Amino acid sequence: PDMEFSLIKNQGVLVRALQIAAAGRHHLLAFGPPGCGKTLALGRFPALLPCLTGAEARPVSRIHSLAGSAQCAEGLIRIPPFRTPHQSTSLEGMTGGGPHCSPGEISLAHNGALFLDEVLEFKPHVLQSLRVPLETGTVSVSRAGRSAVYPARFVLLAAANPCPCGNFGSRGKICLCSPRAVEQYWKKFSGPLLDRIDIRAPVFHPQDRGEKEPRYSAGTMGTAELRRDIARAAAAQRSRQGGYNGAMGPEDIRRHCALDRDAADALEEACLLYGFSSRGASSCRKVARTIADMAGSPVITRDHIAEAVFFRKSEGALAYDGGWDYTADRH
Repeated sequence: PDMEFSLIKNQGVLVRALQIAAAGRHHLLAFGPPGCGKTLALGRFPALLPCLTGAEARPVSRIHSLAGSAQCAEGLIRIPPFRTPHQSTSLEGMTGGGPHCSPGEISLAHNGALFLDEVLEFKPHVLQSLRVPLETGTVSVSRAGRSAVYPARFVLLAAANPCPCGNFGSRGKICLCSPRAVEQYWKKFSGPLLDRIDIRAPVFHPQDRGEKEPRYSAGTMGTAELRRDIARAAAAQRSRQGGYNGAMGPEDIRRHCALDRDAADALEEACLLYGFSSRGASSCRKVARTIADMAGSPVITRDHIAEAVFFRKSEGALAYDGGWDYTADRH
C-alpha cells in the first residue's frame, strides 16, 4: 500500500518518466524545488521493477551473500535491489573495497536501482566514480594486493534541487543564490556524467507550471496499471535481445532501434535544436525503443522519438527559465 502511485498527485510527468525508466532500465535525473514530490515518487520506484529472472537473480544473490546480507538465507533474491546510500557515503562505500575487497553500493544495486537523493550533496569524486560502471556495467576493486571485478549494472535514480537554496525557478519565492553559485552547484554532477543520464525530468509545484496539462504524463495511473505496460516492454526486450534497452551498445542500437524516414528526420531536427552529442542521439533511440515496446509497437515512430527527446532535452537547472513551456516540445 505504501508503494501506490495513484496517491501521487500533480506529478504525472515524473511518474511517466519513472515508468519508462523501469521498463527499459534507463538512468533518470529528477530536479525541482524542495517539497515538490521528487523523493516521494522515486522512493516508490521498486514497485515498478519486474521481478528478476533466474539468470538475473543468481549474480544478485552471490553479491549479497558476499556482503553478508540476511536476504540470501531465503534462497535466490527475486526482488530487484533498491539501494539508497547517504550523502556522506565514501568512495569505498560506493564502489567497494576494504581489506577483503567487499562489494560496494553500486554492486549491491546490480540488476536493481541505486537512488541518490540530493545527489549534488555527494562528494564530487564519489559521483565521478559512477561514470565507468554506468558505461560498462562492472567495477574493478583493488586493495592491498587483492583485486576483484564485480557486476554493477543498475538503474541510477538521482534527485536534486535546482540550486543550493532550492528556490530557483519557483514563483513567489526568492532565490538567494548567485548565478556562479548555481553554476558551481551543478558542476558537481559534471557534463560527462549527465550525458549518461537518459531521462531528465524537471519537477515543478503545480502553481509553477501553469494550468495546462503536460503533454507526456501518466496522470493518476495506479501501480498495477503502470506495471502492465512495463511487463509488456520487459517481455519484448528479453525476447528480442536478452536484456534491457538501457544497456544496449552501438551494435544493438543499430540492429534493434532502426528508424523510419519520418522518425529519423525528427531525431535529426532535435539533435540540431538541442545540441545532442552522439551519445545523446543514441540515448533518444534507446528510450524511444522502450516507449515503443511499452505500446506494443514493433517500429519506432515519430511520436516515440518526440517523447524521448522531451525527456532528454533538459540540462539541469537550465530548464528553469521564464520561457519554459511544460506542455510543448520546445522551450
